[in-house]
Amino acid sequence: MKKALKLALPILASLIAAGCSNPYDFATQKMHAQNQPYYAPQGYGAYGYQPPHQSGYYQTPTGRPQTAARLGLRGGPQHGYAPRGYANRGYGYNRSYQARAGNPRRSLINLNYETLNFFEAPLAKEIGDTTFLLRGRVDTPLSYSFENDNDFDASVEGNFQISAETQLQNRITLGALYAGSGIENNGVDYDDQVAVFAGGSWGTVFGGNVSNLVFENTRRRRGASTLELEGSNTLGTLADWSGGYQGRYGPMVVSGLFDEDDNYDIGVTLQRPMGNKDYRVSARHNTGQFTAADGFTEIDTRAVSAVGEYVYGSTRYDIGAGYEELDNNGDQADRWFTSAGINTKKGVWSFSAEGHYGEIDGKEEKSALIGVRYDLARGLAATAALDYQDRQITIDGVNYINTKDTRGVIALSYGF
Repeated sequence: MKKALKLALPILASLIAAGCSNPYDFATQKMHAQNQPYYAPQGYGAYGYQPPHQSGYYQTPTGRPQTAARLGLRGGPQHGYAPRGYANRGYGYNRSYQARAGNPRRSLINLNYETLNFFEAPLAKEIGDTTFLLRGRVDTPLSYSFENDNDFDASVEGNFQISAETQLQNRITLGALYAGSGIENNGVDYDDQVAVFAGGSWGTVFGGNVSNLVFENTRRRRGASTLELEGSNTLGTLADWSGGYQGRYGPMVVSGLFDEDDNYDIGVTLQRPMGNKDYRVSARHNTGQFTAADGFTEIDTRAVSAVGEYVYGSTRYDIGAGYEELDNNGDQADRWFTSAGINTKKGVWSFSAEGHYGEIDGKEEKSALIGVRYDLARGLAATAALDYQDRQITIDGVNYINTKDTRGVIALSYGF
């Protein structure tokens, strides 16, 4: 099955790229967002105007209330709540765009949460009543470890996600996703995920390899590089197979998951633009398991965490904190952790700095990450990062975490 998919995906990607290229032209979308702020009322503050009067739901320029997808998840002015309007700012995720012919333009859920491309939207192709979406990224990182003398490591890494979805006559959207990630470094290490979903104005239900969905909804955002700050998530996670629900209620998104081992993950995110500023807060409660660094000890966990975010212009500030109970067959330990960061963009340059600190029964864990990105061309970027980790904790003879390294990483990334 995997071999057949690997052969078919390049052919399908070529067909999509050749058949329609990207239906969301970068220049057109940018001009639209700048010249017609009706579709993103939160952008008015950047021009010194007050947003139009709103009673209940956002209004179209014709004055009709947008109630058809009051609880739906897709962005855009045709739905009840305007998405994050960074089209006039430094960030590109969840930008507003104008709907065309009422077709879905982004998958209702995701499997691969990497920053897969630097386009306004994924490549899309309609075949009959089905819309196919494709996005991906290829990285060529070169890293050097300061802990291990002369330890250079070069690899090629790739991530992609392809989805197919169609809308029934009752306005329910059915879809399926396939995502893959691979690393070539003296051999190929490939991992894939699948999921199916059904969504409507009431939200979306789904199942498959979706265990990271709630965390990705509630987490601190990634920085400028291709790396992630270690330690900012809970240690315990859900099993590979799980299912759940996600729905939008005005400015609030609620999501929940249950896995095959009766663990769960529940989160809520509240986001509101105010003039030229943007605020987001989130809370999460989850149970799960993780395998200790010794490779065989299974530890049960229960955790609560929260994140706060403030965006002004092209600069984002955020902070997160959490508490996690660790249970190793009756031997309990407490973990407290917090992380914070800043991310800013100036022209073609992006900078980020993040830090993490935590304790497990009084034993410290620390990490830090500094990242820089330079946008060379549409879809092409060069990144550099300095990554520090000191997370070595042993309790009652069990090695819970064992990571210690300082490394520099440079990479060339291309998104398609």
